[in-house]
Amino acid sequence: MVPLSWYMVLALILIGMGAYGMVSKRNLIRILISAEIMANGVNIALIALALYGPFFTFTAQALVILVIAVAAAETALAMVLMLLYHRRYRTVDLGIPVTRTEEVS
Repeated sequence: MVPLSWYMVLALILIGMGAYGMVSKRNLIRILISAEIMANGVNIALIALALYGPFFTFTAQALVILVIAVAAAETALAMVLMLLYHRRYRTVDLGIPVTRTEEVS
């Protein structure tokens, strides 16, 4: 059986990669993918802790299902916001300063 520390290291690596991607990238799509990577790292940590805990309960599995549902709703909302941002500024990059190209009716 794989030790708990391996799962936790994997979760930490995923959360770190996601945090780095959210801080360093300016593209909205890459920021969204980084947030999803972070959520998957949290899910791995929750499942590993439930598996290796002193007693096995389904609380962590229920939390993971909740996190997946919230991530799906967050992704849908973020895609709508990206579409609106793209319609207004004709790009998905969060460059500073943002100039408006032309009015969209």
